[in-house]
Amino acid sequence: MEVVIVFAAIVVLVFVGAFLSGRRFGALALGLAAGSILSGFWASGLAFPLEGVGLSMSWLPAEVLATIILLIVPAAILLFSGPKYTKKFSRVVSALAIGVLTAAFLVKPLGGLMTLDGTALEVYKVFAEYWQYAVGVGLIFGVLDLFMLHGTKLSKDKKH
Repeated sequence: MEVVIVFAAIVVLVFVGAFLSGRRFGALALGLAAGSILSGFWASGLAFPLEGVGLSMSWLPAEVLATIILLIVPAAILLFSGPKYTKKFSRVVSALAIGVLTAAFLVKPLGGLMTLDGTALEVYKVFAEYWQYAVGVGLIFGVLDLFMLHGTKLSKDKKH
């Protein structure tokens, strides 16, 4: 049950951080993609130092904690600079989308820690089967969001 609480807390924290910063979905989505690659490279290597400094928990293996840290850090850094949304609706949609994308990236790392049965197990199986599609669609929308930053510029008529 603790893992479900950790999972929900991560999603809520990502939503709140993204909403308060107002950063664009595209930059944060690509930050999560970079974090996913980094976690694949370095999660097992970072697990040992995390255990050494006492960040290991009995119910959360150090390698999973390292995966979570490495996944979220690049996007968290991007919360402090980059393009922003100005309208509240755009900020809410972006924050919700980045929360869902973070959840999709975390399905596999956190899935092995959850004790599931019955309906919860069936729902997790659906998530585990389709998380790659959610990530793929999220990253495509992230790239498209970044392309929307550079629209055509209107030329100004010069007065003579």
